[in-house]
Amino acid sequence: MLVAALSLAGVDLSSINGYISGLINLLTAQKPVVAVLPAHSALALGLGVGRLNSSNTFQEASAYYFAEGTEWTSEFLNLHGLLAKELQIYLVTGNVIEKDEDLSYQTCYCLNPAGQVCCAQRQTHLTRFEQDLHLSRGDKLDLFRVGNFYTGLVIGNDARHPEVGRIMALQGADLLLHSGAIEGDQTCWQQAAGMWAQVQQNQLYAVEAQLSATIANTVFGGNPSIIAPCETTFGNTGYLARCNPGEPLLCAELDKETLSEIRNDNPLLKLLNFDAYTEICGSEPQ
Repeated sequence: MLVAALSLAGVDLSSINGYISGLINLLTAQKPVVAVLPAHSALALGLGVGRLNSSNTFQEASAYYFAEGTEWTSEFLNLHGLLAKELQIYLVTGNVIEKDEDLSYQTCYCLNPAGQVCCAQRQTHLTRFEQDLHLSRGDKLDLFRVGNFYTGLVIGNDARHPEVGRIMALQGADLLLHSGAIEGDQTCWQQAAGMWAQVQQNQLYAVEAQLSATIANTVFGGNPSIIAPCETTFGNTGYLARCNPGEPLLCAELDKETLSEIRNDNPLLKLLNFDAYTEICGSEPQ
């Protein structure tokens, strides 16, 4: 199954038509089954096309979006639902603001080839910055099917918390789709402490989209990556593919049979003290 991680580098964020044309050109050329947008895609596009108020700092821009951006979230999701349907792909939107009664969440959506929501995952672990914006935490982690892969969504800071990947793995996850954004002055090791570590601990695949853009004078420049168990990759690096922040798209082929062979040869989840996880998943790991 061909998967793609996007960075938005070089994609026109100043007009909706230019943005959609840019994504269509990138994704039509490669024809992935799944494509993942980075975190803050909605914020970057909303600022670029004037749907959100311009700000001097990323903190101000985020605070405005989280307080006033419900209408833009709806427009953004509708736009990407049409795009997923036109391209006949599973498209992960990156984080958007979601209001539920008096609470606000950062939520990541996956839209299926019919343009419909097939998974909505609320962020479960908040940074201090996100707590100061009065966001609430999600309290569950769900899986959905993409072909023969059980798949989960990982948002931003959730990648840094190993229990996220472990809970999904115990539920049978084969593939995690991560929407991330790392400020440009952070090191590569901070990124590896996220999804790369989760993949190696749980023997699954991950598609890691990382934002390459400047939002309100803050530069983001992580490395989009497609990650696999070390034993399945050249040189045992754990990376099927990586690209520089300036590249807009990264693709790789995922093979379920190879993943199954590694799990059979080295059944890490079977070696756990499973009694400690019965409350989470209630049965033997899949």
